[in-house]
Amino acid sequence: MTKTNLKLMIPGPVQPEDAVLHAMGGPVQPHYGPAFRDYYYETTGLLKKVFNTGGDVFLLVGSGSSAIDACIGSLVASGKKMIIGINGFFGLRMKEIAESYNIEVLPVSAEWGKPIDPRDIDAALRKNADVSAVALVHLETSTTIINPVQEIGSVTRKHGVPFVLDAVSSLGGVPVDMDEWGIDLCSSATQKCLGAPPGLAPVAVSESGWAAIERNPHPGHGWYLNLNIWKRYAQDWVDWHPFPITMATNNFFALKTSLESLLEEGIEVRLERYRKLAMRLRQGLRRIGMLPFTPDELMAPVLTCAYGPEGVPTGEIVQFMADKYSIKIAGGLGEQLKDKVFRIGHMAPTVSEVDIDEVVDALASFKSDWKIAE
Repeated sequence: MTKTNLKLMIPGPVQPEDAVLHAMGGPVQPHYGPAFRDYYYETTGLLKKVFNTGGDVFLLVGSGSSAIDACIGSLVASGKKMIIGINGFFGLRMKEIAESYNIEVLPVSAEWGKPIDPRDIDAALRKNADVSAVALVHLETSTTIINPVQEIGSVTRKHGVPFVLDAVSSLGGVPVDMDEWGIDLCSSATQKCLGAPPGLAPVAVSESGWAAIERNPHPGHGWYLNLNIWKRYAQDWVDWHPFPITMATNNFFALKTSLESLLEEGIEVRLERYRKLAMRLRQGLRRIGMLPFTPDELMAPVLTCAYGPEGVPTGEIVQFMADKYSIKIAGGLGEQLKDKVFRIGHMAPTVSEVDIDEVVDALASFKSDWKIAE
């Protein structure tokens, strides 16, 4: 396979900073012993600041889906009920993961492109007092909708039901306050707003989250993704090997470097930078007649979804951008949005105004090359 120097403007993986790639490319180090143990706890300590939690943080070697799988499988027993908010492709993915454990999923749905209504979650909980958990995708990357996590957390706390959040695409680029918002288990991934290569999946568990896991009559549905196993090793091997597997050390060094960069810049400062880039992109898209899929008040600061010219399958736009300008954007996901929209990721710390302008200019040239009327 021939390597290409594509500019990544997709919803992950992102293009990391040079210092992150340098850390990734260093010599392979052992994953145990006092030196790496200290490095591990320094890194999970940085992650706690990003999660805004005083709870436990683990780093699974795997994708963001592995972290979601671990949260659901460790918390909810087979045969139990779970409410899942579904307003996009990854809400459906979460449902599929839960059903693979023979969990009865009670979907609370919203139209693709609209946020989940906290009142609908409240109504579902009042109707189903025996629900074991509520789960939700924070930033639904198929539609770029940000769900109202804080409000839904207030609802789940009122009902005393554990709350699981998929923050795979939001952590580090959208405000997340795990403890303040009442999130019990939170999953993420390194290759999106955290600005590192793919390969690690952070999971955070609050004290109340552990209490809920301990109430599960059949804790865990396996070994590797069983959070009880990760907790046991963190306690029993705390002095030299506080995780049950071989850690991907080079990925780990890259993540620590990217987290240091994020916190040095300041999370609020970076979030504001992303917001300004998002507005610049949306203004540019409107200028060339490719309208954003969501209104500005529902804008995701790290990801933009837009309509292509009428009658043109957006997959052709994606291919054009890669072939002619070496810019990689993403198409629509799911039957609802495939070939109807395209998606532009601007969640990398390396993205600048110049990158945004290059994308808009390239999209404008698509209309010119294809002789599409304004």
